[in-house]
Formats: sequence, structure tokens, C-alpha cells
Amino acid sequence: MGRLENKIAVITGATSGIGEAVAKMYAKEGAKVVAIGRNEAKGAELIKDITDLGGDGIFVKCDLRNPEDITKVKDAAMDKYGRIDILFNAAGVLVHKPFLDQNMEDLNLIFETNFRAYVLNMQAFLPVMVEQGKGVIVNVASVSAVWPELNSYFYGSMKAAVTNLSRNVAKEFARKGIRINCILPGPINTNMTPDFIKTDKNAQQALIDAVGMVGRLGEPDDIAYAAVYLGSDESSFVTGIDIIVDGGVCISN
Repeated sequence: MGRLENKIAVITGATSGIGEAVAKMYAKEGAKVVAIGRNEAKGAELIKDITDLGGDGIFVKCDLRNPEDITKVKDAAMDKYGRIDILFNAAGVLVHKPFLDQNMEDLNLIFETNFRAYVLNMQAFLPVMVEQGKGVIVNVASVSAVWPELNSYFYGSMKAAVTNLSRNVAKEFARKGIRINCILPGPINTNMTPDFIKTDKNAQQALIDAVGMVGRLGEPDDIAYAAVYLGSDESSFVTGIDIIVDGGVCISN
């Protein structure tokens, strides 16, 4: 039996990177997956992969900046499975450039996707969990929330806002059977990794040397393992915390 057997998990940003890794690992651990994204072709491919693994899931196209789309996701999940046990918020965007080059368009994009969408999701799904008397929310923040990172100013600020929001909402809903925690990834090898790092081995090594990591970039599965723990009953006494998965970035700086 898997560690998430028969749990219903809604996963945002599920068509790439961390969200995709979590969707597949949740399915391997027995969860039924409601995958959210904007790319229908990738969504269909993901559900095929989950089915091939022996899992169960559906894909719902959704722009998380649109509250009506989020309501459609909630309705689709409830119609299909009748409850929602886990909300995993992974969708995000990164603008990576010097502070004086970042503009209000950049700020609005990051605010709407990396913070406002998390608020809308939590407000949509928390009433379902309250009615059930239990539920888990896992929000993906970033080590940028607690560790200064060049060229990620708006991104890091919004991720810090996510950690603060999560702690405060966790306090309100703890007595209602709902746990809310954050995962703070360090440098993870995903589509959000700046191109010069993904394609240049020397740049990767320079990053590893500069931040004192364990000898490699992180992989999406490194985050998925933490996500399984936080989504499972093994973490039933854990709420309102940040789990840092960064290969040693924070302790080295």
C-alpha cells in the first residue's frame, strides 16, 4: 500500500518541473491526481504516464489567475472523486534580471502567479476541507524567501509572502483538521532554471561552488519526496512550518 493510498490530490503547475514530479510520485504512492495546467497536450501526456504507472488521474486546464477557472477545477475534482485531501501549489514564474531592470509588468506577473493564485486556491479549497474535517495544503515557496538571491527580487519577495501567509492560515485552521506547510526548494534543475545554468556545466559548477551545495543541482524528485511526507499521515503533527530542500545553500551562506 502506498503512503498516499486513495488520497485525492489537486496539483497546480503539474505539466512541468516540480509539479510534474510530484504528480507522478503521488500517483506511485496511491493518490488520485487532479493535475492543473495550461498546456492541454502536456496534461494529456501526464495523465497517460500516470495511467501507465497504474495510477488514476484527470487533467483540468486552468489559468490560476482566473478565479472562475479555479472554481471549475474544484467542481471537476469533487464531481470525479467526491473529496479533496491534498492541495499542492507548485505553479510559478520567475523573472531573473537586475533589480533596476525589473519593471511593474514583471511585478504584476509574479504577484498574480506566485502569490495571488495561491490565495485564490486556498480560499477555494479550504471550505471543502473544513466540511470534510481534514485536509492538507502544501505550498511551494523558495529558498529565495529566506536567503538573498541576486536577480530574483520580486520572485523572492512573493515567495516570502507565501511562507508568511501559510503560517498564518495554518494557525487559523489547525483546530479544524487542516495542515498547511511550505517547501522551500533551492536550485532545482527545471524549466525555470536560467538557461545559462542549464546549458553550461561550468556555470553549474560555479553555482555549486558559490553556494556550498552538496555537489549537484537539485532535481524535481528531491522536492517530490518532501511533498509525499507532507501530504501523508506521517506528518500529521506537522503544520505551519517551512521545509528547506536546498542541498545546503542556507547553511553555507
